Amino acid sequence: MENQNIHSIFIKYAIPTIIGMLVVSFQCIIDGIFVSQGVGPQGLAAVNITMPLTNLFFSVAIMIVSGGVVICGVTQGKGDKRLTEGYTTLTLTTLIITCIVMSIVIMANLRRVCYLLGCDEMMYPYVREYLSVFAMTIFFYVSPCFTEAFARLYHKPNWVFVSGCVSCLMNILLDWLFVLEWGMGMRGAAIATVLADTTAALVLIRHVRLGHIAGSWTDIRRIFFNGSSEMITFIATAVTTYVLNLLLMRHVGYLGVAALTIVFYFSMMVNFSTTGMAQAMYPLIAYNIGARNYANIHKLLNIALRYSFIIGLGAFIVLHLFKHPIVGLFSNGNEDLADITRYAMNYMTPAFLISFVNIIGSGFHTAIEKPVESAVIACCKSLIFVLIPLMTLPPLFEHIGWNYQCGIWMSIPMGEVLCLLVTIPLMIRSMHRLRAKLSAGHYPPPMLFSLKAGGVTPSAFPCRDGSEAGCRVLIW
Repeated sequence: MENQNIHSIFIKYAIPTIIGMLVVSFQCIIDGIFVSQGVGPQGLAAVNITMPLTNLFFSVAIMIVSGGVVICGVTQGKGDKRLTEGYTTLTLTTLIITCIVMSIVIMANLRRVCYLLGCDEMMYPYVREYLSVFAMTIFFYVSPCFTEAFARLYHKPNWVFVSGCVSCLMNILLDWLFVLEWGMGMRGAAIATVLADTTAALVLIRHVRLGHIAGSWTDIRRIFFNGSSEMITFIATAVTTYVLNLLLMRHVGYLGVAALTIVFYFSMMVNFSTTGMAQAMYPLIAYNIGARNYANIHKLLNIALRYSFIIGLGAFIVLHLFKHPIVGLFSNGNEDLADITRYAMNYMTPAFLISFVNIIGSGFHTAIEKPVESAVIACCKSLIFVLIPLMTLPPLFEHIGWNYQCGIWMSIPMGEVLCLLVTIPLMIRSMHRLRAKLSAGHYPPPMLFSLKAGGVTPSAFPCRDGSEAGCRVLIW
């Protein structure tokens, strides 16, 4: 960091992260193509109708796993290997029991849940068939959340990328086999996804160290409390998707929900790529805070914003230049679905040109240890500033003689614009305060720790002294 170009270092961090994110989104897109070919637009609509609930599954899993990683990381830092492995087992046990409870509750009320999600009599068989598989196998569906997080904790991050690639290839193969060759419909698509996720978890499980279960009810409460903030974005996205589905089913029908699913696939690719940019900033900004190098922090933020804009602009141009063949991959000859999807793209894809600011803004505040500001931006982007246009634009457009449907599609880019009114002032204020603190020396210099066989011990050498041999870890 001291001697290399900050731009090249950022690229080295960003590319693997973005590729990993794109593998996940590509897996979802391929899954959608097989569903559209093997089932039709009703299948695509069923995928989106169940999405709020599957997002809820992931949000609970991420809450438990994130909270468990925190307490395991603390004990690992203290050098207590046995307690770390015991807390890892406690986290896994808590996740399994929670998933079993959710499975029992949902399966006991499956019909009611399907209609609560917004399906009608025609869509019910598709939603029930798809959701029942996930409801019975919640733990296996979310198991990669656990294995990926703890593989990183135990210093095997490269295997996380390998498991993602294996999962993607497995999903493609099983989708082709179950949906197209064997004609298993929505059930086959769901089983393919669960088996692919289970395979990804099995690839990583040997890198996760489990021991005799340790901890108490207090530790379980810590797990849920520490991880609760990680649920926010998933819950917000689930609520927004739920409201969108209800409005589209009521005013457009299942073809509108299917069109939303198609547009969401490409929106996910753009957002995941930008999220990869944000994650690449975290360690680099943290280092430069410790080094009190405000100039590098400013450069990193500008680089992330510039490349994220290029990604958004590129996706916007490609989707509009090749709109017909791209939509044709999913519409499978259904011209009504194709027309609605192209109409939705015209109004929703401009969000690609501005959403990157809100994603990078949230990630930047996480990197400088401002979780409240980060959570505020995330909630505004995913929930508050989407629901406000959703509740006001469609009836307003209808009142002035425009298409009600147009107001629904416009709510997404309008929400991004409104979120800018929060994100930009917060970023400017945070940058000014950060520069002032670094200039005044309010951020303490990083302590140097040495990794010893018996644990982590403070070093007597100053941070930038190169005279100590061995591995060094900077901790702020």
